Amino acid sequence: MSNGGNSCGSPCNNSCSDSNCINPLAACFFSLPPKQFSLLSSLLGILLVDNLDLNQQNSLGNFIVSIGQAILTAAAQGQSLQSNNSQNDHIRQQILALKQQLYTLEKEMDNQN
Repeated sequence: MSNGGNSCGSPCNNSCSDSNCINPLAACFFSLPPKQFSLLSSLLGILLVDNLDLNQQNSLGNFIVSIGQAILTAAAQGQSLQSNNSQNDHIRQQILALKQQLYTLEKEMDNQN
């Protein structure tokens, strides 16, 4: 699998406390094209079931699905909060614009009197 110009193999030169420092393995994993990403999951699944009986396969599969559900739930909540924050920011901007318009109208009324 080619890296397609991603950051695989170029580890972070900064300290790992830097927020821009990404684990090289994670950088490779999340930069895979969709087909390669799907192929990797299939290969890992096949490798994990080797030498497991049906009960162990069921248990491991359910465990992995549960991990996925927890990740998706956390991502959905984060996205919801982010969406709410951007909506609130938009509403605050509208309120500020209305206050400025009100101030301008009040000035015009004071100047007429």
